[in-house]
Amino acid sequence: MSNKFLSGPKPRRIDSKTSLTGNSVSSDDNESGTIKKHGMGTLVAILFIAGENAGCGVLALPFSFDRTGWSGLPLLIMCWIDAGICGILIGKCWLILEERWPEFRESCRYPYAAIGEMAYGSWMKKVVSFCLQTCLLGSAVVILLICAQLVSEFAGQYFHLSFGLWILIVGVALLPFMMLGSPGEMWPVAAAALFTITSAIVLIMMEATKEFVKADMKPAPSSQPSISSVSLAFGTFIFAFGGTAIFPNYQNDMRDKSKFPKAVIFGYLILIVLYVPIAITGYIAYGSSVKNNIISSIPNGLAKDAAILLLSGHLFAAFLIVINGAILEIENAIKIPNAFGWKRFSVRTVALIFVLFISETIPHFGKILDLMGGSSITMLSYILPPLFYLKLCSMKDENWPEWKVSTLEKIYYYKISIVGIIGGISCTFWALKAIFAPGALSLPCYIDFNCSNE
Repeated sequence: MSNKFLSGPKPRRIDSKTSLTGNSVSSDDNESGTIKKHGMGTLVAILFIAGENAGCGVLALPFSFDRTGWSGLPLLIMCWIDAGICGILIGKCWLILEERWPEFRESCRYPYAAIGEMAYGSWMKKVVSFCLQTCLLGSAVVILLICAQLVSEFAGQYFHLSFGLWILIVGVALLPFMMLGSPGEMWPVAAAALFTITSAIVLIMMEATKEFVKADMKPAPSSQPSISSVSLAFGTFIFAFGGTAIFPNYQNDMRDKSKFPKAVIFGYLILIVLYVPIAITGYIAYGSSVKNNIISSIPNGLAKDAAILLLSGHLFAAFLIVINGAILEIENAIKIPNAFGWKRFSVRTVALIFVLFISETIPHFGKILDLMGGSSITMLSYILPPLFYLKLCSMKDENWPEWKVSTLEKIYYYKISIVGIIGGISCTFWALKAIFAPGALSLPCYIDFNCSNE
C-alpha cells in the first residue's frame, strides 16, 4: 500500500472502553476528520437508527413469542444487546479508517464495504457488497409487502382491489420520493418514521389490552417450542434489530462522526422500550391465535384504521431509508453523479422494478422476513462487525493510533459472531424449508393477481 494511505494523525493511545461512546477517539477531531462543517447531528442520527429499525420486525414480535413461549424474552434481550454492541463496533471501525487513511475523511457512498476491504482485502469488499444488496433490497421487499397488505386491508372496507395490484400501486407511489439523495437530505423522513411507528404501537397495545380484559376465555397458550420455531423466531428478532447494514451511511453524513456510538446507544434504548411491551401484550392477549402481523389480530374499528394508516406512513418512510442505502452503493459502483439527473432516475427506477418483481413473485412477507433475518442481516449485523473491529485493532503501524481491546471484550465479541453463525445457519435452513415446503409456494401475483399475502 502506498505511503500516502499509511499517513494519518500523530500516534495516540486509545482505550476501547473510553472510546465506546466516541468521546475519547481523537485529541484533534478536526485533524482526524471526524468533524465536518455540515451534516446530521446526534439527534437526527438517533431518529434514523430507531426509525429505520422499528417497523416490520415489531409487527411480527408477538407471533415470534407464540413460537418460543416466554423463552423468547431472554432471546430478544440477547439480540438487542448484541445488535447494539455491533452497531457501536461498526461505528468505531469507521473512525479507525478515517484515522489511518485520510481519503475516507471525504464523503463515501460505500462505507461498510470500505471497512471490509481495509480489514480483510478486496475479496471481503465484494462479500460485503453482495450481502448489503441482498439485505437492503430484501428488506425493501418485506417493507413493500407489509405496506401493501395494510393499505389493502384498510381500503378493502370501501372497495376491492387484488393484493398484487396494491403492491404495484404502493411501489409506484414510492418512486418520486426515491429520488432523494443521501440520509442527510432525508431527516424529516426519519422523524416521521419514528413518530408514526410509536403512535401505532401505542394504539395496538391499547386495543390488545382491551381485547384481553373483556375476553370470557383467555387465549390458548402456544405449543411447545421446537428447534425450528426458535430458529425462525431468532431470525425475526435479528430482523427487528438488524439495521446495522446502513449505519455507516448515517455516520458518514454526521457532522461529528465520533458521536455515532452514542446515537446507537440511545437509538437501541428507544427500540427496546417499543419492542418488549408490544411483544408481551400481543402474546398475552392473543396467544396461539396471534397472526404473523399483529395488526391483523386487532378487531376492526377506528383504532385499527388509525394504526393501519400510521403503520403505512412508517413503512413508506422506512422503505425510502432502507433502499437508499442499497442504491447509493450501486450508484457509486457505476459512477452515477451524486446529484439528481436522468442517470439517478434510471438507476432508482430499475431498482424499484426489481423490488416489485420479487414482491409479486413471493408475496409472503413472513417467510421472506425469516430468510432475510437468518442470512444476510445476520451476516452484516452480528457476524462481521466484531470480526472487522478486532481485525482493524490488531493491525499495527508506527504512524497509527493504538486501539486496545481487553481479553474479556475479545471473548464476548467472538461469542456474538459464533452465535450469529449458528443461529443464522439454523434460521436460514428452516426458512428455506418453509418456503419450499409442499403446498407453500403459490402462483406469483403477475400470474394470479388475486394472490394472497398469507
